[in-house]
Amino acid sequence: MVQIPALTLLVLCVLWITILMRLQVEKASVVRDTQDAARTIARSLQTHTLKTIHDVDVIALLIKYGYETAPLTFDLARYQAYGLITADTALQVTIVGANGHVLASTLPFKGIVDLSDREHFAVHRTDPAKGLFISRPVIGRVSKQWSIQATRRLDTPDGRFGGVIVISENPAYLTDGFYNSAALGRYGMIAVISHHGFTLSRRAGEAPSTTGGALLDNYTSVARAPVATVIDPVDHIERIVASSTIDRYGLTVVAGLSLDEALDDYYRMRRVYVTMAAVISALLIGFAARIMSLVSKLHKRKDELRRLSETDRLTGLYNRGRIKDLLHEAAAAPDAGGKVAAIFVDLDNFKQLNDTYGHQCGDEVLTVLAERLRMAVGEHGAIGRLGGDEFLVVVQAPDAREAGTRNAEAIAQALSVDLTVRGKPYLMRASLGLAVLGHNDTADDLVRKADHAMYEAKKCGRGERVTTWHAFDDADCSPQRHGEGIDVEQKSPA
Repeated sequence: MVQIPALTLLVLCVLWITILMRLQVEKASVVRDTQDAARTIARSLQTHTLKTIHDVDVIALLIKYGYETAPLTFDLARYQAYGLITADTALQVTIVGANGHVLASTLPFKGIVDLSDREHFAVHRTDPAKGLFISRPVIGRVSKQWSIQATRRLDTPDGRFGGVIVISENPAYLTDGFYNSAALGRYGMIAVISHHGFTLSRRAGEAPSTTGGALLDNYTSVARAPVATVIDPVDHIERIVASSTIDRYGLTVVAGLSLDEALDDYYRMRRVYVTMAAVISALLIGFAARIMSLVSKLHKRKDELRRLSETDRLTGLYNRGRIKDLLHEAAAAPDAGGKVAAIFVDLDNFKQLNDTYGHQCGDEVLTVLAERLRMAVGEHGAIGRLGGDEFLVVVQAPDAREAGTRNAEAIAQALSVDLTVRGKPYLMRASLGLAVLGHNDTADDLVRKADHAMYEAKKCGRGERVTTWHAFDDADCSPQRHGEGIDVEQKSPA
């Protein structure tokens, strides 16, 4: 029966381990596919950003060439009129003189606009070899809008610092012009980050692109690994992020896909798997419980049948077959000689009680006497009813004679108390025969000896109103010779 829970537990362990391993494999596959998708999006964003910055640089080089060739006659408005500068290519183009004042712009301005304090102005004035410089996002003093300023140095004919060409680009174009919700999902994210530690533009989901600000300045930590799973420092969404660098312009592009969104199908599949496993587990446990219940009932029925087959129905003592089996088992044990005793009990006046009060009353008396025998012997021996008014007690002890003597005296004492029969006191007299197994005796020999001793006790106690018992002694006679070898001195009143 212990095997059923163990087998059920084994099946459940195999089931759940298989399910969990399968789910782990599925999750790893989804994460791997999402990483590949993030890398692909990052490479596409890299291409888009590179083209956008390159187009801006082409405009800067074109204006640089035109201005340096003829600074006095250069007309920025003509470039705009010819369509070389449009809103699609640049938000604003500005020419700044060597003193930092705006000389020309594609947007109207009034008075003196001083840009000498801008970072790009200081960079180009001090570094003649500096190429295209992309500044931190700022609010333009002419456009009054957030812009990324891509700048190049202007030189005079003698090579001195002549000013700066400023191409102002809308930062949102870097991300809005690329974002595709079909590829990035509802919670996808793309960003363009400068190697100088600031974010040019970022967009997540359907929210508008953002640029600048303290939070985005910390966004560079996201781009530290080519592919990683990170919690976004801006919106705190866990994403699988891939990045790609544009070393030519000192930029890194980042593409992130929401981990929860990527695992959405996996979560649904996991719920199905776990639900199925839970149902199967419940069915297995229920089936095992049912089997255990049936097996338990079968064992109980088997035990009950065995008890009925071994028990006397009237008294609840062992029946004739079972007490004889116990005696044979005890006698067959190694070195059983002197360690097994039998007490044969015969009720002397039971027939008289039956004839006087009837068999029903006799059955009631037998039940009471059986309980007295059980209480007298206790755990020191086994008691069986041989039939009618005869009982057999089997005693096992290192000194069987001493133990048998104690049991015989206890039985005699128990039977010395009057019974109540039909409201009247009645003393049941019995004859007990005690015998100890000899070294060469069999169980049947022991029963014959006990029976022999019982008859001697019956003869000696005839006419008396007390229970008598006698012990068979092999040292004095042979058990086959009836009437000899009985120690009559051990006769004792109950």
